[in-house]
Amino acid sequence: MTLYSENSQTEGESSSSVLLEMMYGYQKSQAIFVATKLGIADILNNGSKTADELAEATGVDSRSIYHLMRMLVSVGVFSVENNDKFQLNNLGKHLLTGTSDSLRGTVMAMGDELYQAWGNLLPSIKSGETAFESTFKMSLYSYFKQNYEASVNFNEWMKETTREWLLPVLEAYDFSEVKTLVDVGGGIGTLTAVILKANPQMQAILFDREDVVVDADKVLEVAGVADRCRIVGGNFFDSVPSGGDLYLLSRVLLNWDDTHAIKILQNCYQAMTAKDKLVVVDFMLPQGKMSPFIGMGSLTLFVLGGNFMRREDEFYNLLSSAGFKVTNTIETKGPVSAIEAKPA
Repeated sequence: MTLYSENSQTEGESSSSVLLEMMYGYQKSQAIFVATKLGIADILNNGSKTADELAEATGVDSRSIYHLMRMLVSVGVFSVENNDKFQLNNLGKHLLTGTSDSLRGTVMAMGDELYQAWGNLLPSIKSGETAFESTFKMSLYSYFKQNYEASVNFNEWMKETTREWLLPVLEAYDFSEVKTLVDVGGGIGTLTAVILKANPQMQAILFDREDVVVDADKVLEVAGVADRCRIVGGNFFDSVPSGGDLYLLSRVLLNWDDTHAIKILQNCYQAMTAKDKLVVVDFMLPQGKMSPFIGMGSLTLFVLGGNFMRREDEFYNLLSSAGFKVTNTIETKGPVSAIEAKPA
């Protein structure tokens, strides 16, 4: 199956083998999650290890980890030499901690809470209620406030996906005339840092909940842009900071139903002047065929918060309801699109 392609079946494959491959997929993802949780890639980064050595380093059962590693070798995540020592390979290197191409945060977020929530997809589909809330008895954001590790993993997931999903926005949208960017709901500042680094003339205001932006300093400092970014904690349902000439909502509205999304947009409108611009960067559900990635992404939104991806016309309606007029829609080389709007 090709994740970003509309054609999910490889030519020549039988229908039964394709279906079985899909059904076995959760077993692979959980094995990868367990290995990541145990830090196997980081251990192997110092040299190949036997199952006994891995068991001692991780404090788990030797026989169990042997079979876990054999399975992961069979699907190409790790390698083995002399049927004895397990090695880190190019695929497994994406599970390392702190590397520029790491996917560890994605694996940790998807393999733990998200995996458990997806287990309640059937009752959620039947009732229309949020699977995450029925699984953990609280909303996603309440859960993050009480579970710091889960919050860190989620932020790392968002940071990692920024590389692939959002960086194409930099190629498609011209930021050269922007003096001050306000990144509304900008998380720990991953995208803000990238935009500032690519546009040395720009200042920025990073705005998100106080418990989120507390971790933004390090991201901005590592990127060398901390001196050009003011961090503001607050609630975008109450108000949004003024003083920018471009307001950015990147992967924010997808988390909220129409009523809440319009409220966020209205607060942006209140903070803006007539000459300022708003850019909404988000996934858009196509009318016809779509890739497995978009389909799974839309259901993931439903599992986490009870929402689905919106069509382009639905974004237009939201913006119009909040007092904006659309001035441009920009497709990128990635899976997201950008909608530019101004106060009507």
